[in-house]
Amino acid sequence: LTYLGVWYFFTITTYGVWVPAGLFLPGIIVGCAIGAIYEEINQSLFPNPNKTPSAAVVPILLAVGAMLSSYCRMTYSLAVIMMETTASINIFFPMFVTIMVARMVAGFFIPSLYVRTIKNKKIPILPKHAPLEARDIVL
Repeated sequence: LTYLGVWYFFTITTYGVWVPAGLFLPGIIVGCAIGAIYEEINQSLFPNPNKTPSAAVVPILLAVGAMLSSYCRMTYSLAVIMMETTASINIFFPMFVTIMVARMVAGFFIPSLYVRTIKNKKIPILPKHAPLEARDIVL
């Protein structure tokens, strides 16, 4: 819990500064911490002495995927990134299901982190539709 709290503080500090410092790696670390907490609780409630170390890592990887998907709104590319970093094709389906569920649940509650950043910093972005005439262009 201390590890999660420290990295959560680092993540919100990184998000709050005007210097590009990256949010992908802190998201991975916070997801790992949440997954590890879940796995510790799961092992304390339902002890399984036959559980292999590689099986204990799966919930942590799924938590990383859910964390990144929920605030970045990444889907298939995130699943591919997770498969490349873990070199484990066995968890592709659970990872993709986790990513899609996390993305949909987060979409009900809050916009993407990057959409909020663009709006808060008042960065001009392209409109959804092209202007029909030259007089419709807003500079």
